[in-house]
Amino acid sequence: METISEFIENVLSEGAYKIVLSGPAGGEYRRVTLNFDRGGYFAEKLTAKQAFHERIPPEKAAARIEELFEGFSQINAWNKASEFTARVTKKGKLLTGRHAASAAPAAQGAQREKSYLLSSSEVIPPLVDMGVMTPDGRVRAAMNDKFRQINRFLEFIDELIEKEDEDRELNVIDFGCGKSYLTFIVYYYFTAVKKRPVRMTGIDLKEDVIAFCSATAQKYGYDGLRFFAGDIADFAEQDGRPIDLVITLHACDAATDYALYNAIRYGAKYVLSVPCCQHELNTNADFSALPLFDDGGILRERAAALLTDSIRQKLLTFCGYSTRVMEFVDLSHTPKNMLIRAKKAPLPMKHRLAALKDAEEALDLLKTEQTLHRLLKENGYLDIE
Repeated sequence: METISEFIENVLSEGAYKIVLSGPAGGEYRRVTLNFDRGGYFAEKLTAKQAFHERIPPEKAAARIEELFEGFSQINAWNKASEFTARVTKKGKLLTGRHAASAAPAAQGAQREKSYLLSSSEVIPPLVDMGVMTPDGRVRAAMNDKFRQINRFLEFIDELIEKEDEDRELNVIDFGCGKSYLTFIVYYYFTAVKKRPVRMTGIDLKEDVIAFCSATAQKYGYDGLRFFAGDIADFAEQDGRPIDLVITLHACDAATDYALYNAIRYGAKYVLSVPCCQHELNTNADFSALPLFDDGGILRERAAALLTDSIRQKLLTFCGYSTRVMEFVDLSHTPKNMLIRAKKAPLPMKHRLAALKDAEEALDLLKTEQTLHRLLKENGYLDIE
């Protein structure tokens, strides 16, 4: 190899799943590790005291890795068969090599372990209090699935807000926050990992839970995090600030609908909702038109849950959101694994009207009403001029 650029291009073309930059040479970082994960590279950049993270799309990987290498003297890279090495000598000469990588499977295991937005070896106070981490910052073996779930939710957030102005304070609402461990972790991610300003609000019915959350936020020193006791249905954004992101995690049954309604009502830019206990259609719908599922048991329950989230998706689409219902985590980890992801978008009216038609035809077929549809209809959001 004549240049470092050619070396990097070669290892990427050879399918390198892990790349390590080491031998700091006066740069900002003492080590950078890049792991290929979900269609791009996830970079962990270590200073003496902190870890910074970055996602790099494949088309930008070569240029970005070359830029990062300016602060180092050595690169090691692995694919399934080989380890590639490049080292810059003190005289500026580039030495490269390639040999069989007998430890490649173990390296792949390390890749899966480390490619998280949250560091798996750094003390994160909310995760310690949850029991996910030990007090010295190690993920407990029995909590690996929970750690993956948390990181997966953060990945969805990261994908939504990555193009937002990094200096602008984000306004985030968590409806039905409960004891708010997710809220605390999201706040930690924004402030400690992404280094961006955020104001977060958690809302829950239980006053004792809100008192606990407020005390915990004070303990962590999370000054931009506040909590209020109240019904989601009565929520009002008092200072009129635009809402950037609404999150809900397992808001039970119609509580999810009230959260989605408030997101629409206040024009939230993004929505991430993991629904829970979709009882409404299971209890009230007439399934005689769908006798395949009308067993009064598990089939009806599952069908009702899927229909509920599909109707929610269609209604969000009509209200101007590009919306997907997708798997949150693998079904083997939790049966509550569906996530509604929505982003405000200029959708064609034809597309929006078709979505509303689909939702209302489903409700007519089942001879029932659904809370989000009712709220939108009663408040004029379904009026078509």
